[in-house]
Amino acid sequence: MMTNLTALRKNLSNTLPAIAMAVLIPIFITACSSQPKATIPPTISSIKSIEQQLAEVEKLSYPERASLTLEITRNLIKKDPARTEKILNQLPYEQLPKRIQAELAVQQAQLAQINHQDWAVFEWLDREAVIVSNDTYINAQAHILKALAYSRFGEYQASLDEWLLAGPYLTETEREPHYDSFWQTLLHVPAERLDSLYKQEKSQQLKGWLALALIYQTGRSLDQQLTGLEQWKRDWAYHPAHKYLPGDFEALKSSSTKRPDKIAVLLPLSGRLSRAGESVRDGMLASHYEAMSKNEPLPELQFYNTESSNINDLASRAIDEGAQLIIGPLNKSQVKALNSDITNRIPVLALNYLDDSPNQAFPTSSGNYRAGGLYQFGLSAEDEAIMAAERGRLDGHKTAIIITPDTEWGKKINTTFKAKWQELGGVIVGSGEFDAKTQFSSLTGWLLHTDQSEARAKQLSRLLGERLGFQARRRQDVDMVFIGANPQEARQIKPALAYQYAGNLPVYATSSAFSGITNTNQDQDMDGIRIPIMPWLIPGTPSQLEQQINTLWKQSRGQLGTLYALGADAYKLYPRLQQLSSLQGSQLPGMTGFLSITPNGKIHRELSWQIFRNGRLTPLPIIKPKVAENRLSKLSEKNQASTSVTGDNTVLYALETEPQ
Repeated sequence: MMTNLTALRKNLSNTLPAIAMAVLIPIFITACSSQPKATIPPTISSIKSIEQQLAEVEKLSYPERASLTLEITRNLIKKDPARTEKILNQLPYEQLPKRIQAELAVQQAQLAQINHQDWAVFEWLDREAVIVSNDTYINAQAHILKALAYSRFGEYQASLDEWLLAGPYLTETEREPHYDSFWQTLLHVPAERLDSLYKQEKSQQLKGWLALALIYQTGRSLDQQLTGLEQWKRDWAYHPAHKYLPGDFEALKSSSTKRPDKIAVLLPLSGRLSRAGESVRDGMLASHYEAMSKNEPLPELQFYNTESSNINDLASRAIDEGAQLIIGPLNKSQVKALNSDITNRIPVLALNYLDDSPNQAFPTSSGNYRAGGLYQFGLSAEDEAIMAAERGRLDGHKTAIIITPDTEWGKKINTTFKAKWQELGGVIVGSGEFDAKTQFSSLTGWLLHTDQSEARAKQLSRLLGERLGFQARRRQDVDMVFIGANPQEARQIKPALAYQYAGNLPVYATSSAFSGITNTNQDQDMDGIRIPIMPWLIPGTPSQLEQQINTLWKQSRGQLGTLYALGADAYKLYPRLQQLSSLQGSQLPGMTGFLSITPNGKIHRELSWQIFRNGRLTPLPIIKPKVAENRLSKLSEKNQASTSVTGDNTVLYALETEPQ
């Protein structure tokens, strides 16, 4: 369980510095010798056809047959994973020696990762044969696969632990293909952990990585970061992390001194969207006053009301009045209406997203901040639908049904989720829409085919002329449910699913399902729903700025609260637009998520996954899906053996199973 992970982390914090002494430097662990392994005889390996090789190997007896088969599939796994999976599933895991079991488990874990089944990586690698192996290759691959899997689940500190454990088993040549993944992990690890490792670390190679990652932490201004990067270049002249440095230091240094002195903020301050516009404005002002209290350079803010205005005329007027950066507009139609004449003159940080990214002029690593360009930053429900699809596939689900409102918003997230789900290899087996008059028990019954089950029972009862003892059955080809709903709707949908015998189906939703205020009595009906959530909404973790906003504006605790967070983060972004777009991997921890800038100028928000339990949001652990549990059970039966996963007290990182 996750408590095992916590305990292990505490233990690792004491032991890893010693282990990491050799990480990311050329070292082989020669003291631990592995048992001799069979190799493919020349008469077999010289045959080019995989089919012929396998045919020759099949003439052998176990365990040599299994050992040689695994040597063939080790080279086949990336070229033809589907074929490899069929071959590996035929090997009798429980009947093999520990050494061969370990190799088979590692290859099955590699397949799981290729197939986006990262939960199964832990299923295979937490087996006794892998844990006790003294084979250099097995140990290296096991830690690398776990590091990559933890990173995909957003467990970056656990990922770093695995990278540190993998280091001593790898040569420099073997490390090089994993630099990008290792670097991304470092960028997501809190500065406190990096600093602690740096102070304890004796390996100069690792200290170089840690020093660079610390410079990239966004608590500093761009000019401070550039000074630090120049010093790092001198200190670590031959370090492999040089590839992550920006290309043109002088241009970046020049641009870092050109922060906007005057910012025009285009918001709807009257009319239908006035409350939304005012919330964004007040969030910006809260960030502005926070910067003032820290003696940071302050720009002049000039607010313009976009209600009933031509957005290009308003933007031109703002530029004529001295604006060097525009924040806004908020309305998507006005963002679409912005023409390139505006975005070519000065940078624009729009507070909404375009459906398709245009080829706008955009600042590059050349550092020309004044060249203009369109940055897009907003709270997109479509992005959350994509996150739900990605997490659902990551959690091992294949087939889904969708439940969304019969509105423009509902249709957008329905279409977005469906497209991403299918892109990732998932299958949509049903989709339903609801409105204010919908009976959710009827809708879910129709989607889950329990209404058909009941109709068949009634027909049979009429034919036999007697009442039958009968319990309806739902369809069994559904792995998960995706919903788009507000809190009131979500509190009805989850019980309706349980009523239709689908209470154990995992449900993923957009953050709209959470009101922003913990209400255990009402939200118990949402137990089991998983949502991606921004830091602003995570209960019990308010920042000092969030507390100040909640004190000044009581309405910020309600449905408009996220717009205050949007405004606050927009202000924090403006001096870092060049920084985030030029320094590869830079992130800004904000109240709307961890923020980074994509090459086309979109602000990407990385959110935290949470799950309702007892009416409260808690971090979502890595969960083993029931469908996967059944699949592994069938595989074990096929091999005439029971599952070999070790007990909860002996595995390093245990998985939670789906709640009943």
